[in-house]
Amino acid sequence: MLRETTVAVWKSAEPEVVFVSELLKNNAHARRAPFRILPSNHGESLNVDPVAFDAVLRIHPDALEVGTVRGEYSKNVSWSRFSAFFMWGFGVFLLAVIVVAIGQSAKFAGFYDLMFFGLLGFMSYFMLCFGSYFWRSANINSLDDPVMFNRKSRLVYILPYISGGFFKFWKSGSHGTPVSYRWDDQIKARIYSYIYFRGANLASEGFELGLLAIREGTGNEVEHLIQLGVQSNGFDSTQLALWEHIRQYMEEDGPPLQPGDKLRATDLSRVPEFPPEIIAAAGGPALDQEAIDQLVQQKARP
Repeated sequence: MLRETTVAVWKSAEPEVVFVSELLKNNAHARRAPFRILPSNHGESLNVDPVAFDAVLRIHPDALEVGTVRGEYSKNVSWSRFSAFFMWGFGVFLLAVIVVAIGQSAKFAGFYDLMFFGLLGFMSYFMLCFGSYFWRSANINSLDDPVMFNRKSRLVYILPYISGGFFKFWKSGSHGTPVSYRWDDQIKARIYSYIYFRGANLASEGFELGLLAIREGTGNEVEHLIQLGVQSNGFDSTQLALWEHIRQYMEEDGPPLQPGDKLRATDLSRVPEFPPEIIAAAGGPALDQEAIDQLVQQKARP
C-alpha cells in the first residue's frame, strides 16, 4: 500500500519556471498548469514508498537509465505492426474506391465530384501516413529515450528525441547530441494531468511525470521537458513513487530497483546508448541481471 504524499496538489499557473518557445509549441505539458510541483530541494522526501514501475532501462555501477512514456508504448511493437497494416489496408481501399468511381463515371458532374474525390484522396494519404508512422515505430525508430542519472558525478544526461515527419512519412525520428544538467540546481520535476477519451463518451484523467531541465545561466528557463517513466490513470501515485525512487537513488544511496521491480521489457538493441565517455563516467557498461539482483539485495532496506 502506497503512503499518501505530503506534497499538495497545485493545479494553478506555473510559478517558478518559463518554457522556451519550441517547448510551448511542441509539448502540451508546457502549456498546462502542473497538477503537483515536486520539491526543488531533492533532499526533501515525498513521503511515499519508492517504486520503479517498469521505468528503468539499464543500471550501471554509478548510474541509472530511466525510460520515457514514449518508450512505454513503443515497446509494444506487435500492436504497432498490426496498426500499420490496418491503416495501409484502409488507405489502399480508399484509393481503390476512387479508381473504381472514376472508371465508372463517364464524366465528372462538377464541383461536388471534385470535392468528393479530393476528400477521399486526402483520407487515403492520411491513412498511408498513419500506417508509415506505426511501421517506423515498430521497425525503424528507437524504442525509448533514456535519461541517465549519475549519482557519482550528480549529473543528469538527456538524449533529446527529434520526432520524424508525419505527412513527410519518409523522415524517421532520431536523437540529438547528449546534454548534461546538474542534478542539484538544473533539474526540477512536475506531475501533469490531462483529460483524454477512451471510446465515444468515456473520459479519463491521465497523469505523467515531467522532468524539467533548466538552461545553463538562466535559473528558470526550461529547454527540455521529458515525460519520464509511465503514464497512469485516475491517480498520480505512480509518478510520485517513481520520482521518490529516483530521488532516493541520487540522494540517499538507494537501490537501483526496489525489491520486486524489474527492468523495462523492451528490445535494448533499439534503445540508443550514451557515448563511451558518459558510460565510463557511470562506472562502465550496464550490469547484467545477476549483478543487479545482488546490488538490490545489498541495498534492500529493512
